Amino acid sequence: MSSSAPAPPPEAARPRRGLSFRAQLVLGVCGLVLLTGAIVLWLAHRSAKASTEALTGSVFREVSGRAATHTRGFVLRAAPVVESLGQLADKGLAVDDPERLAPQLLAVLKANPGLSWVSYSDENGRFTGVNRTPEGTLLINRSKLVNGKTELWEYKPLPDGTKRTTKSNKDSKHYDPRERPFYKGAKQADRLVWLPPYVFFWQWVPGITCGTPVKDASGKLRGVLTADFDLNALSEFVAGLSVSEHSRVFLFTSDEVLLAHPDHRTVSGTDENAKLLTLADAGDPLVDAYRANLKPEHLTAPNGEAFHRFEFTHNDTEYFGSATTFRVGDDLVWVVGVVAPKSDFVGDVWRTQAFALAAAVAAVLAAVALAFALASAVSRPVQSLISFMQRVGGGDLEAKAEFGGSGEFRQLADELNRMIADLRDRLRLLHSLGIAMEVQRRLLPATAPKVRGLDVAGHSTYCDETGGDYYDFLLLDKASPDQVLIVLGDVMGHGVAAALVMAGVRAVLRDRAVAAGDLAELMGRLNKLISADHGGDRFMTMHLSILDSKTNTMRWVSAGHDPVIVYDPADGSFAEVGEGDLPLGVMDDTQYTEQTSSPLRPGQILFIGTDGVWEMPDAKGEQYGKDRLREVIRQCASRSADEIAQTVRDRLTAFRGEVKSVDDVTFVVVKVLAK
Repeated sequence: MSSSAPAPPPEAARPRRGLSFRAQLVLGVCGLVLLTGAIVLWLAHRSAKASTEALTGSVFREVSGRAATHTRGFVLRAAPVVESLGQLADKGLAVDDPERLAPQLLAVLKANPGLSWVSYSDENGRFTGVNRTPEGTLLINRSKLVNGKTELWEYKPLPDGTKRTTKSNKDSKHYDPRERPFYKGAKQADRLVWLPPYVFFWQWVPGITCGTPVKDASGKLRGVLTADFDLNALSEFVAGLSVSEHSRVFLFTSDEVLLAHPDHRTVSGTDENAKLLTLADAGDPLVDAYRANLKPEHLTAPNGEAFHRFEFTHNDTEYFGSATTFRVGDDLVWVVGVVAPKSDFVGDVWRTQAFALAAAVAAVLAAVALAFALASAVSRPVQSLISFMQRVGGGDLEAKAEFGGSGEFRQLADELNRMIADLRDRLRLLHSLGIAMEVQRRLLPATAPKVRGLDVAGHSTYCDETGGDYYDFLLLDKASPDQVLIVLGDVMGHGVAAALVMAGVRAVLRDRAVAAGDLAELMGRLNKLISADHGGDRFMTMHLSILDSKTNTMRWVSAGHDPVIVYDPADGSFAEVGEGDLPLGVMDDTQYTEQTSSPLRPGQILFIGTDGVWEMPDAKGEQYGKDRLREVIRQCASRSADEIAQTVRDRLTAFRGEVKSVDDVTFVVVKVLAK
């Protein structure tokens, strides 16, 4: 008898010791408030000048950063749009068909509210673009060069999908997109490129373009895709920004071209001679004084973004100025300029310090009291939640969550109780579906029958747990296995409902299928059964055939099922046999006709399948088709029926790839053997 002590629990099983949640909450809140208070008190005791510099620096940096972030976010939305369109060229985007291309570009513009233009121009001088006017109207613009002249059209898309011509000119002023900055820039860069700001043709507003070249398979340039922004929106944005009562915020490029100004003064002229203003000709004396104090290092962004602050005097008034440089893509450097008088900040410094001191003391005292009250109120429901989750984790799915506390905890308890109830139902459903799958699997033939003179194989795969496809083999005379009844059906839809219909049909079929019976009468009985049970809400296609190896004949009847594919390797020909009558369940009085095929010859292969075989799609949506199926049969004609069936399955799986199957796949292969 051993007297050794029991082994200690493994490390993962030992309870973790440490401060309780309540203690952590009290210490955390108090510590956070104390730390904040200490920082505020330290700042409050700094000198007036240091406080002013810190305050102005923080405010200038925050506003400048907000302007830079907004501008980048506003503009850089174009890059993924242009890249995506470039990748879709000839993969859905009809770059060679302006009629189809225009509504595609219009859909892109609607999906990206910040864009002003989306366009495509090609090497032949054709232009197709869609634009959003400042008033929000969507327009389609197209132009092309004919005999040295520019033919121009403008359309307004209507809600019913049509379009109304708003402008048409077959002798417009010469416009060749290949001569515009966006086309030349993308062509020369040979990559996605951001163009320097310029004035949009036709609208004469400031804008910026992101463009990318489109090439053919040989690498030859076909055209340029672009996405454009009207920069007037940036003027509206900076007009709403300020660091103080008398401040001014504006945007310009590293070569001092003015992009946005609170007064919207960025363009001179309203025709082909229109140009963007620079800081030097903006007509703003304060901007002129600001520009005079800029240094070259203020206009560079070596690490993507840089902030520079400086001081200057204008009309005997001292000003703070800042320049925040940032990059737009890989090609452009823009600058956020901020100017404000010093007097806007100094007067509030001491009042701010006194207020901060009082607020810090009050906050520390309030936080201590609040932390104790909050910790007590929160910790009780949390402990109840831990206990509840331990019970559920131990397998008690009848546990009921009751936490009390605030409304959020009561709501959490309700949601957890609902989740547990759904989990119980889900487990029951999965168990039931598992049984249904096993039952339906047993309804299909376990092995192919042994028939003299015939080699038979079958296969069925369901896209859901259960399905509506069905195939069966019945030996009509087991003592003399020269005949086999082959059944193949396809119930509308799939899933449990289709499986129930299939099971009912199978039961009746096996009960009524007697040796060499009347197939048309049997099909009629099945039709009346489905029509009576389902009232026309569900239907089923079916193929019934009796293959007789003694007489080398096939008698068949079809209820709307696809014809049998017959391949004769002797002459390499394919034929389809079996155009039939209405599917089962459509009309209860449908009369079905039994037919007999031409004599079967040794080596012939019969393929009977559901539409899930040839309608199987790949990742691009292309269907497998009967041509591919015939080629598989031709290649495998010398093999056994089971090998042919296996090859068809493998080819279908390879064609589908990772795409989930959308329909059941069922088929039967029969090979006529030599006697």
